Amino acid sequence: MPALPPELADEVRRALTDLRAARLAATAWPAVAGDLARLAAAVNRGDAEGVRAALVPIGQATFEGKVRGRLAGAGRPAAMVVATKQTSALPLVGASSALVLVGIGYLLGGWLVAVVTGAFALFIFGVALAGTRTNRDRVEQRRRALAPSAEPTEPAPRLVAEAIDHVDAALG
Repeated sequence: MPALPPELADEVRRALTDLRAARLAATAWPAVAGDLARLAAAVNRGDAEGVRAALVPIGQATFEGKVRGRLAGAGRPAAMVVATKQTSALPLVGASSALVLVGIGYLLGGWLVAVVTGAFALFIFGVALAGTRTNRDRVEQRRRALAPSAEPTEPAPRLVAEAIDHVDAALG
């Protein structure tokens, strides 16, 4: 059995380490298992080109798992989203504040100032309306908009973990 170049063996080890930590959709793991079988056969033959060809789909699957986890928020709220309590009173408070601003603007400077304060009042109402959404609603909307699919992810099944260990052992 010819040995692989040390750089390629290190690249395979890094790919296997990343794959161990990856969380993929349940439907993706069988394809990864097949790719690992191709990788194991190429490692056993000492076929450097076969190893490089088998690493491509494994790297793509691992990358997809990383992207899926990052874009879907990994089950945590985004750091920039401020936690809020859901309340339906915020739009009412925003609308009443807007009316007060328009009224004061009219009293201070007539219709011209009332129009300018009306534009500012619409902004206040929009902020109040946006505040009615909870943190959980924001995370769910973000997950739906950015996740590659709604399919849940899972760690590597036992069969794939054993295949990873087999390839790692074959590398020596």
